Amino acid sequence: MNNKIFRLFENCKVVKGAQEIAICDLQFNEVYKFPLALEGALNKIRDLPHSRYVEYFSKDELPILQEFLDYLVLNNLGHFSDCPDIFIPMPLEWDFPGAISNAIIEIGDRQTDKLEKILFELNMMGCKSLELRVLFDCVVDDLEKILEMFKNSAFQSINILCKKVRWQQRSEIQGLFVLEPRIMMIAAFGCESNDIVYFEEDNIFYQSQEKLNINSCGKITFGSLNPNIKMFTESLNHNSCLNRKISIDSDGNIKNCPSMKETFGNIVDTTLTEAVENPDFKKYWNINKDKIHVCKDCEFRYICTDCRAYVDEPEDILSKPLKCGYNPYKGEWGEWSTNPLKQKAIDFYGMRGMVDGQ
Repeated sequence: MNNKIFRLFENCKVVKGAQEIAICDLQFNEVYKFPLALEGALNKIRDLPHSRYVEYFSKDELPILQEFLDYLVLNNLGHFSDCPDIFIPMPLEWDFPGAISNAIIEIGDRQTDKLEKILFELNMMGCKSLELRVLFDCVVDDLEKILEMFKNSAFQSINILCKKVRWQQRSEIQGLFVLEPRIMMIAAFGCESNDIVYFEEDNIFYQSQEKLNINSCGKITFGSLNPNIKMFTESLNHNSCLNRKISIDSDGNIKNCPSMKETFGNIVDTTLTEAVENPDFKKYWNINKDKIHVCKDCEFRYICTDCRAYVDEPEDILSKPLKCGYNPYKGEWGEWSTNPLKQKAIDFYGMRGMVDGQ
């Protein structure tokens, strides 16, 4: 080891925050936090053989450094190498072969004539991920009829949120996943209990006592962090929530997100392509976390979603997401809804009832 040089694996990226650093393992979807001073140590030893550490670190610092490196090696985050320069840097660009990558569609009633038109247009735009929000009390047959429209589509993943869904036997739920294997998740709200009804590999059906509320989106917790290559590279270059996203609300209004007020036409008289070509539609796409107040000092900024619908300062497009309770200047998580500095914004967005009912 004496002449070997330590390097992090290319899939492990260091993100510097105000007080700490995060090492994001983008292969195994893990994130590790360390004191900020260790980022400087990693930079110092980047091209330094292990035998020369004694020249650059004090007797008190060396044991701490070695313990840190041992931890990184043990957790497959880095290694000592005789020829570290043979490892090719991982590209950090992001691109997508389509005008839209993901969409949210609200379905307000059983009249699904507009849905076929929407799905056709999304397919033509290259959309791969879809979230359906079924806003009426439905039965399994209603969901089956909706899913029949997906037979010839090119979507890769589908999530369904239901205001309420009635079913009698578990086999009915299983049948939905058999009918449409691209379904990743079905969530039923307004139920009598909170439990998982069906779970198998990547498919899950769960029911919740909570009501389906569009104001509930955008919550940021440590558990919601998503350390993978797609999230990291897209967040590094673009907005992690609104980039290449489109939504159609239950009235047919075309938006960036159902929670946002601004509309870009209605599906009745405007095509989705026409809406996306509006320069104002794309104004959020390139607002990454490096441009957002507070977030730009956070070590989690490239593995975190970014809600622009609800922010701390409603008049500031670059304000921090309202529903984030992390303080990067203290390195601490807290409950966002009880933060005194967020109460004005909570009232502005009309969330008082939702917050008080948590």
